[in-house]
Amino acid sequence: MNNNLLFLCLAFAVLILSAVTIYVAPLINTADSNFFDDWGTQNCQQKKDEYDYNEKNNRFSSEGDKKVDKRKVDECFSQNAMHDLEYTSLIMDIVFGFICTTLGFLHYFDVGKSIEKISGLIGLITGAIIAIITCIYVGYSASLFNNGVTNIGKLYPNKAYLKWKDGKYRHDYDEDKVNDDPDIAYAKYRDLGKKQYNYNSEYYKLYKDLSSEIYTCSNPASLSSKKGSCEYIWDTPPVYNDSIIRKYVYDRWLTSIIISVFIVACGLGLAVFGFLLFKNSSSSSSGHVPVR
Repeated sequence: MNNNLLFLCLAFAVLILSAVTIYVAPLINTADSNFFDDWGTQNCQQKKDEYDYNEKNNRFSSEGDKKVDKRKVDECFSQNAMHDLEYTSLIMDIVFGFICTTLGFLHYFDVGKSIEKISGLIGLITGAIIAIITCIYVGYSASLFNNGVTNIGKLYPNKAYLKWKDGKYRHDYDEDKVNDDPDIAYAKYRDLGKKQYNYNSEYYKLYKDLSSEIYTCSNPASLSSKKGSCEYIWDTPPVYNDSIIRKYVYDRWLTSIIISVFIVACGLGLAVFGFLLFKNSSSSSSGHVPVR
């Protein structure tokens, strides 16, 4: 397989993968306005100024509140950056991919032999830009996906929010640490694909059964009266979430990260074979002996 064909294949891969990522990217497609409605438009500097003022004047009621506010400021800047990078990187990827694909077809069919050196230089530069900017986007996106905190309370795998442990009902997090880090009480974006945060047919059917534990132990008037008679306590309404939007967001976001990693790899490959195309063209030109 010659360099021209590999150059064409990598450029075409960038083009196709970028088009697919644009289709699934969570912000470009506004997968769920509850999560992404203000990403890119938040006034992060104001939030930072407020945090700095409160820190300077000791206005935080606890270290936990201070930590949460600091996380919100950092997350705000990351969310705005991810929004801008998603648009910038994917649009640039598809434009550069189209340009390089066109040049690749010309050279593959030996139509653009005279501009092979220029094409190689274009491939080298655009491939490097694609790899760098998409890698930065992947970094921001993956960091938020893995560490970002939602406003959804943490649940057990069976959708219960309390479990009888050590003589009392406890949440699915270390309650002794919640004052220092209130964020541990909430699910992260990476948890959105789990069944407890989406519609669950089995759970719904069990709740309809008046003799089931889920029905009898859903949000009782007094937890103290149960004293372990219910192993788990479920919240009401009966279907904690009757939508699959969270799984939809999770799938789209994770897919965009994975495909973007392949775009980075193809961008690096495009830069390498663009350099080889440029080098071979330069060598051919320098080795040409004019006829006298």
